[in-house]
Amino acid sequence: MEKKRNRKTERNRIREQKQEKEPKQGKKQQGYGFVSNALWHWREQFTREPMAAVSVLLLSAVAVVLPLLNARLPKLVLQGLEERWALSRFAAGLFLLVAALAAANMLQAALRAYMRRMQGPFEDDFNLRLLKKRMRVDYELLESRRFNEEAHAVYDSLYRAHSVVRDSSMIWQQSLTAAGGLVIYALILFRQNPVLPLLVLIPAMLVFLLKRQAMKRDHVLRPAADEASRKMRYVEERGWDFQAGKDIRMYDLGGWLLDILKRERRAGETSVRRLENGYLAANLCDAVLCFIRDAGAYLYLIFQIVQGSLPVSDFVWYISMVAGCQQACGGLLENGELLGRLSFDYSRLRLFLEAPEGGIFREKREDAGEETGGETGEDEQKHRPGAQPKAVGIELEHVSFTYPGSGEPTLKDLNVTLRPGEKIALVGLNGAGKSTLVKLLCGLYRPTEGAIRVDGRPLSDYGREEYFSLIAAVFQDVKLLPLTIAQNVASENTDAVDRQRVRQCLALAGLLEMVDGLPQKEDTPLGRGVLDDGIELSGGERQKMWMARAFYKNAPVLILDEPTAALDPLAEQEIYEKYVRMSEGKTSLFISHRLASTRFCDRILFLENGRITEQGSHEELMRKKGAYARLFEVQGKYYRKDGPPEEAAADSAAATGSAAADSTAAADSAEREVLA
Repeated sequence: MEKKRNRKTERNRIREQKQEKEPKQGKKQQGYGFVSNALWHWREQFTREPMAAVSVLLLSAVAVVLPLLNARLPKLVLQGLEERWALSRFAAGLFLLVAALAAANMLQAALRAYMRRMQGPFEDDFNLRLLKKRMRVDYELLESRRFNEEAHAVYDSLYRAHSVVRDSSMIWQQSLTAAGGLVIYALILFRQNPVLPLLVLIPAMLVFLLKRQAMKRDHVLRPAADEASRKMRYVEERGWDFQAGKDIRMYDLGGWLLDILKRERRAGETSVRRLENGYLAANLCDAVLCFIRDAGAYLYLIFQIVQGSLPVSDFVWYISMVAGCQQACGGLLENGELLGRLSFDYSRLRLFLEAPEGGIFREKREDAGEETGGETGEDEQKHRPGAQPKAVGIELEHVSFTYPGSGEPTLKDLNVTLRPGEKIALVGLNGAGKSTLVKLLCGLYRPTEGAIRVDGRPLSDYGREEYFSLIAAVFQDVKLLPLTIAQNVASENTDAVDRQRVRQCLALAGLLEMVDGLPQKEDTPLGRGVLDDGIELSGGERQKMWMARAFYKNAPVLILDEPTAALDPLAEQEIYEKYVRMSEGKTSLFISHRLASTRFCDRILFLENGRITEQGSHEELMRKKGAYARLFEVQGKYYRKDGPPEEAAADSAAATGSAAADSTAAADSAEREVLA
């Protein structure tokens, strides 16, 4: 009864989490408005680069004053001639004005240079936050198409040509300059005649409305262009991918990939052309209206000169103000369009950064600066490399899992308990759900239904780092970082690496002899495509490297997902023997297609169509003569032509073990030290 109540409580909790996600997703579709994004921009500027923010405001003020000083210079000359100023007064006025112009120009150049220099760090800060987001989200989100599309759109807004996010400081500076200049120039013209500023403002408002419609069209068509850009980048990355290079050449895939690239480029160009046509129409209307307002302003001022009510010096001054006002209007409209695009990109960026990172584990406590349920000093001592970890039990209660967009569950109502210190083998045909179950146990996926308990606690009670510290896993797809061998094994920086233990773990994995043959030994860097002196390992060597990493971590739970897929039979048997010894005192799960390799396990789980249909020891399952026994019999035929299939497989394994005995002797002493 107690278990039923706990199971019901867990299901209610999962249902509540799904309901909590719905309003967040609704907000995600809505986005942020222009005012909110503008305030966010300035808050980010003053928080991260306050001097850069002050420079933007100061440069805007200087850029408003400079045209006034430039317009004042010819007015001063003409006014001095008209009023027959004395030479001393004339020279003093010119000197002060020219000095002010020179100082303003130098200050403007210095501020612009500083802003260009600070543009890189501001962009790098965004890139760092995006990278942290990708590394922090739950793995199930990282795999989802929606997350990757959103991530690509945000990255594209940072790195595409003419990125408004990258130029955000300059856009805001030009917008503030245009707005300030428009107000000042309009007030000056208003003193002469209220009609003059209207000649500038009315056409400007009409063009603004046209460009606003173009921006709405941009928001509708931009996702299609982003989708085409994402696919193009994927094809380009495959073209540069060292691993994919063999298949591209052997199967002549180059032409096919180029066709995809051209198709997506045409699709992207079509979307961009359609949205740019809206801006083109608005710009054509702007040109026509500019001609009308200029003609009206000139005719009015010339008429005032003919009437004798306007001196020539004032004519030059007001003509400059009309030109400045229309330039400010044009700049405000142009930058208004850019601010609209910037707001759109900021909205996507903010929503991406603020989106939930997943609900598998307990969220991070902001006040304490650490995850609740995190490891204490005692826990760290218990799981540190070299210390014998305490084995934990794992319980699956009515666990089901369905991939997003799939109507059929991959795993169905699993109920199984992995007892502390038990060695479990998980076997089954391809597509049975073995790797999916591994990802659930590793905390990479969240069950669609049911609950997983580790050491009596549901996954939601663990912090992310705390839970991952319990698991040492070796997956099928081995990826090594462009670091040294020692850093890859220890997963730590150079200063924190226990070099003696690294060598012991390399010996256990059967790599020490190869590593000692390298000039820099365990300090040899990996990654030939990234580092000049880096080396590349074979598939089997990479899997052994991951085995060494799992040994080094020394976690209480050991999970091996097809760890010997790239190894020859001799190396495979060697790994089996070491696995048996290294898994002593740990809860371990071993996945393999080769059923003969599962006989050393305490219990075997046979997974079929997402369900555990058989479980027991090898002998028990063979006596049942079920699916496991039939599969074992089929595989046994490839080991020996005559005799019982299970005996043939056993004989083959024994022969393999005898041949591998000499190769394991060198590592036994290191193995005993690690186990101690």
